[in-house]
Amino acid sequence: MQLFKLKNIKFYIFFFIFIFSDNVIAEIFDKSGANIFMYHRFDESKYPSTNIDTKELEKHLVYLKENDFNIESINEILDKKANKKPFLNNTIGFTVDDAFLSFYKNGWPIFKKYNVPVTLFVSTDIVNESHWNYMSWEDLREFINQGGSIGLHSASHAHLTSYDILDVKRDLVSSIKVIEKELGITPKIFAYPFGEASNDIINLLRSLKIDFAFGQHSGVIHQNSNKYYLPRFALNETYGKLERFIFSANTKPLVVKNFLPKKIYLTDNKKPKIEFDIISTINKGSLNCFSNSGGEWGNIDFSINEKNQIILNLMKPFLSGRGKINCTAKDNDNWLWFGHQFTVK
Repeated sequence: MQLFKLKNIKFYIFFFIFIFSDNVIAEIFDKSGANIFMYHRFDESKYPSTNIDTKELEKHLVYLKENDFNIESINEILDKKANKKPFLNNTIGFTVDDAFLSFYKNGWPIFKKYNVPVTLFVSTDIVNESHWNYMSWEDLREFINQGGSIGLHSASHAHLTSYDILDVKRDLVSSIKVIEKELGITPKIFAYPFGEASNDIINLLRSLKIDFAFGQHSGVIHQNSNKYYLPRFALNETYGKLERFIFSANTKPLVVKNFLPKKIYLTDNKKPKIEFDIISTINKGSLNCFSNSGGEWGNIDFSINEKNQIILNLMKPFLSGRGKINCTAKDNDNWLWFGHQFTVK
């Protein structure tokens, strides 16, 4: 009799540990994310929309180092996503687009100073042209030798959605072959020029054995994120001040699923009905959504039910170019963030 009771007690202890652990693991995955930052130019004040002052950059890195953030390479972060492993708390990664010479001369030395890894997305045509304001192939080889990593950014850096998909394929295949020839590597990570994507281009990336792709919409990567449309926080002279950087570095993912419309490239209906389910635990009263529909940023009216299903009602259609939405909410002391970008014909 005593043995029977002991077995029952052990069973219930095991059962509660299993259930508790399962809930803990689920919560870890819901809140686990990686905040990726994107830069372009460094100390080129002539181009404020894509430039960052290196003094500001150094402030960013010092803040992370002094506050025990987990800085990882993009490859390390994406390996966790590929293998469905939770991200460590406060995980940060850095990317730079376009291979401007100012990155190599002004930005990269500061990243090296603080031992911060960077993935550089390279458009190959301009490098082949030996443009005075871009890195050379020799510069790129040295960057790799010093610990940097390379990703694809097309050959032409064109607005890819405006081209026939066969032309896009020729462009991407060309860039892959040139990087293989010049650098001896076959990158598996892509960044859309201007962050502009379409479902057809995503399918093309799959066929070319590209594993991941980044946009230019704000948000935090989590295990539910579309691996062919990953978010990044863009930093420049307007949105790169330390206060905004600190806020972005500390945000957590607002996890959503069942996002509609599935179409990323809008050609006809430029005022789509947007809906999705929120998985994260939130205070509904703290939820706010914004968009640039009509050409100006403003609040979006929305409805949300008891199951956290949300419908966004745009007042105006998106203008041609890039249509964006951002939603933020509070979970205790944490700000949660979700962003999405449409490319609009």
